[in-house]
Amino acid sequence: MPNRKGLSRPPRVLIASDQDHNLRELESLLGKSGYSVLRLYAGAPVLERARDVRPDVILLDARLADRDSLELSHALRDDPLLGTSTPILLLTPGHPTPRDHQAALRVGIWELFSLPLNPDELLPTLDSYVRAKIDADRVPRANMVDDLTGLYTPVGLARRARELIFQAAHHNTSAACVVFAPVLEGEPPLDLLQRVGRAFQAGGRRSDAIGRVGQGEFAVVAPGTDAVGAVKLAQRFRHAMPTPELRAGYNAVGNVRYTPVEANDLLAHAARALQLAKAEGKWIRAFA
Repeated sequence: MPNRKGLSRPPRVLIASDQDHNLRELESLLGKSGYSVLRLYAGAPVLERARDVRPDVILLDARLADRDSLELSHALRDDPLLGTSTPILLLTPGHPTPRDHQAALRVGIWELFSLPLNPDELLPTLDSYVRAKIDADRVPRANMVDDLTGLYTPVGLARRARELIFQAAHHNTSAACVVFAPVLEGEPPLDLLQRVGRAFQAGGRRSDAIGRVGQGEFAVVAPGTDAVGAVKLAQRFRHAMPTPELRAGYNAVGNVRYTPVEANDLLAHAARALQLAKAEGKWIRAFA
C-alpha cells in the first residue's frame, strides 16, 4: 500500500489507453489497493482531464490512436498545473530500444513498461512514485524557485536533480552537471543576472534542470548527457551569454544505473571542477 501520510484522499492514477490487454486486471488491482482510477480511451482529453483531476501518476499507452504519446507527454510537462513532479510512465509494445529511452527521457517520461504488464510488479513502482509526488508537493514553491531569475534555487535544483538521476537510471543512460560562472565585473546588477537567467532558460532542454546556485553561478543538470555532451552543452551556453566570458566545470557519469551517483555529489563535483577551471585559467574543466 502507498504511504498515505500527508495525503487526505486516495492516490489518483490516470490511465490513457485504447488497449484492453491486461489493463482491466490492473484497474481492478489498483482499486483494491486504494487508488482512484481514471481510465481514458483516447489521448485527446488527457491534458484537460489531468488538469481537472491532478493525478499522482499518469500511465500513457505508446500506441494511442489519436495522438502521439511523446508529444502528449511534452504537453503535460509544459502545463504549470502538472509540472515536473507528476510521474508519467509509458506503456510500450515489446522491448524498448535505447533510442526509445532517449526520446522518452527528453519529454519527461520517468519510466517505460513493456506490455503485457505484470500488475504485481507495477504496483510497488506506482506506490514509490506516489510517495515521491507527495514529498514534492509538500515543498513550498518559495523554497524551489529563485524569484530573480525564475530558475531553481539550490534546494530546488538538488531535488530536481535527484528525480532526473532516478529517471536516467531507469532509462539506462548517462547524466551530467555543468556549473557556470559568467564573468561579471564587481557586484552584478540585478538586470544582468536576470538576462543571464533568461539565456539559460532559452538554451536549456525541457529535460534539463537549471538553477542559480550562487550570487553569480548557475548549474545545469542534464540527463542523457555524457562527458562529450556536457562540453557541447557548455559551448552552447557560452555563445548565448550576455557577458564577455564564461567559465564552466562539469561532472558526467556514463551510465547512472551501473555507476550510481548522488545528486549532491554530482553538483559538488561540477562546482569543484569550476573552481579548478578558475584557478588554472581555463574556460572549462572536467572533474577528475
